[in-house]
Amino acid sequence: MLRAMKKRHAFTLIELLVVIAIIAVLIALLLPAVQQAREAARRTQCKNNLKQFGLAFANYHDVYQRYPQGGNIGCCDQGPSIGYMVRLFPYLDQAPLFNQINMSAPANTVSGGKDAFYNPATGANYPWITTSLSFAICPSDSHSFAANVWNGWSVTNYDGSAGSMVFDSPNSGCTVYKTNVLMNGWGDGNDPNAVSGMGTRGGTSLAIKDVGDGTSNVIHMGEVIPSCNDHAGNGGLWRENGQSFHSGTAAAINDFTPCPWATTNQVRFTQAACAKQNNAWNVSWSFKSMHVGGAQFLFVDGSVHFISENINYPTYQYLGGRNDGNTVGDY
Repeated sequence: MLRAMKKRHAFTLIELLVVIAIIAVLIALLLPAVQQAREAARRTQCKNNLKQFGLAFANYHDVYQRYPQGGNIGCCDQGPSIGYMVRLFPYLDQAPLFNQINMSAPANTVSGGKDAFYNPATGANYPWITTSLSFAICPSDSHSFAANVWNGWSVTNYDGSAGSMVFDSPNSGCTVYKTNVLMNGWGDGNDPNAVSGMGTRGGTSLAIKDVGDGTSNVIHMGEVIPSCNDHAGNGGLWRENGQSFHSGTAAAINDFTPCPWATTNQVRFTQAACAKQNNAWNVSWSFKSMHVGGAQFLFVDGSVHFISENINYPTYQYLGGRNDGNTVGDY
């Protein structure tokens, strides 16, 4: 007779624990790789968004022989009080949204706030100003607002560069980043010589001919984090006094000092006046991203570059200035 088959026993507790431990080790090894792959995909999306803006700037320039101005503050007080990004809408496949804006409205400073986004029929702003636009958002920003809307305005992770300028804060206690820059002031008005970079929230209108340092050596726009800048909630990507050239190169890349969520390790300065989202403009109006080690920038020639947060400070200022005549070294 055949011998009876030996009955197979179940896993012992020790064997089960060993298997679980092996699986845990594998997960621990794979998780960072998965996270890095996801961040790489997010960073690529952010880069593609900047390239899309580069094409929009170029197409706008082809039509008008100049780049879009950031607004009318300090010069014209003529409508509409829209930011440069809104002017680019027709070149970003947003012509239907652009056509809904009341382009005949007077400037915000004249009409008491009832500007191009105000609907007199309802007595409130148009609801579409809360529209979150995918090309305006970097998915790496883990500190964004719900639906990318702050104070009723949709925001953006990209802003035009006013260049190497000191944005003096009304909070006199924050004294950082006020030396070794190319210019002082906000550049309000329509004098191109009063702005270091590619535009301001004022009426400055610039063209390629104004970029004396060469289009491959000048930053046009870069990544920002809306929650670190109080003006993002003052009109978002829509209005001239929202996120329209409210960024420059004076402050170091990824200085999170004014960000309300910043940890001790992320803060560069201990001055209490600088560690505020409001009125710390000389540090908050700057380029930041949640990418490790730096941020991405669109240059005037349409190229996109990742710049280290440890870039040589004078070099960073030269990249911000469009017509300073300084030689840009390696970065």
